[in-house]
Amino acid sequence: MKQILILADGIVAKHFLNRISETFISTNEYTVVTLERSILPRQLPSNIISYQFDPTSYIKLSMLIKREFDDIFIIMKNRVDAEGAYQNIRRDKPYTRITFFNRWDIEFEDENLININANEILASRMYDFLPNVPVIAQNVGLGQGEIMEVLVPFGSAYVYRHIGTIEQNQWRIVALYRSNKLVLPKPSLMIKPNDLLLLVGKPSVLESVFKAIKQELGQFPAPFGENLYLYLDMIKEGRECITACLEQVKYLHKRFKGRRLIIRVANPTDIGLLEEIKSMERENELVNCFIDYRQRTASDLIGDDMKQHNVGLLICGRDLFIEKEFRTIFYSLRKPVLQMSSYPLTGLKKVVVVLSEEKSMEFISATVFDVASQLDLNIELLDYDPDGEFEKKSFILNHYENLSHIFSKNLEVRQEKRNPIRELSHEESFLQVLPFTKKILQSPLLSYFSADAEKLYFKLSKNPQLFVPVDIE
Repeated sequence: MKQILILADGIVAKHFLNRISETFISTNEYTVVTLERSILPRQLPSNIISYQFDPTSYIKLSMLIKREFDDIFIIMKNRVDAEGAYQNIRRDKPYTRITFFNRWDIEFEDENLININANEILASRMYDFLPNVPVIAQNVGLGQGEIMEVLVPFGSAYVYRHIGTIEQNQWRIVALYRSNKLVLPKPSLMIKPNDLLLLVGKPSVLESVFKAIKQELGQFPAPFGENLYLYLDMIKEGRECITACLEQVKYLHKRFKGRRLIIRVANPTDIGLLEEIKSMERENELVNCFIDYRQRTASDLIGDDMKQHNVGLLICGRDLFIEKEFRTIFYSLRKPVLQMSSYPLTGLKKVVVVLSEEKSMEFISATVFDVASQLDLNIELLDYDPDGEFEKKSFILNHYENLSHIFSKNLEVRQEKRNPIRELSHEESFLQVLPFTKKILQSPLLSYFSADAEKLYFKLSKNPQLFVPVDIE
């Protein structure tokens, strides 16, 4: 049985005692000291014993605290009385834990005191009601922001998406509230405007997820991560490919504002290129260059960098991505990969998506619109069906059209009976966005005569391509 002493005075103390009386806890026994009996509940439970005297009187209080108490609470409306009661207790009980209701910003140097700052609590609670502010559980778990609730606005990139199509890395949607009812999440559940999501995860990750949900666009590479990462290998890549990557990543870094750019150089051999890379670091505080002189394997090097730098977008040149070894490494990381090409990003006019499986197309939809927004590009969908049965894909077309209205982005739908890869191979100035599935790992020789747009990605690699990981395999 826990013995608890409560020194009570004022309206807060009255509410506190009422709460105790309403939630009977059989393992606690309370001793309450009050100045006025009016703050006590009308009916005292059997586990509450009350006394009426002034706790600032040391003689009276010392007689009571000869008993052993596990915890002492001081909840008083007058500062002088509260401090006096605290000092009286500490004269006889220097190590007993005290919880002190502090309305006056009093500072204590007491390892055994829990200082409840009423002003901070009230301000924090009022702050929670501001629009576009995450509500964080403060009395559950660690209370550090690992539990958060987010109201989904109409213009969110998460609206009209199935939960199973949302990348949840180091965080999870554990509950959804709709029309004041709890809905347990499952992959097929679609998020709608004004749904309240309960999230659990790493606090820093949840902050990015909150921004991605509340702010309409401009958050990519969230929720995959925060920073941009360019991987260069001076042995496996030609100088022309590396130079093109460096030039284009400068432009990309400017468009994705506020992100840190990490440049990792493996197998350094070209002093001139190294100097160019280091000059980028000197000129921009958001650029960091790391050079590997220990000849570590690409898998270990890239894997460690992903964890250390919270990478959200991995960037590489065409010379690297064409090698199956690197495609396999990138696929295992479950991060978006941007393959640079000889065609400059500054000349892009549109984002192109060739429709394939509905589920994978929904997975990448938020990324498509976010990237198109940040790069100020239009969006073009190519719907390919040799039999002309386009109505079978009506759901995914409606999904993209809904997003285009929400985000006010131009969307053009081209329905083709002819293979769209052949049609696109004659065009330039577009960024292709496609799901990063195991099909991408296949050898181009084995896929050459396929009609699958994902297997034929290499035929369009003269243009930049963004591969977005999906969880359907």
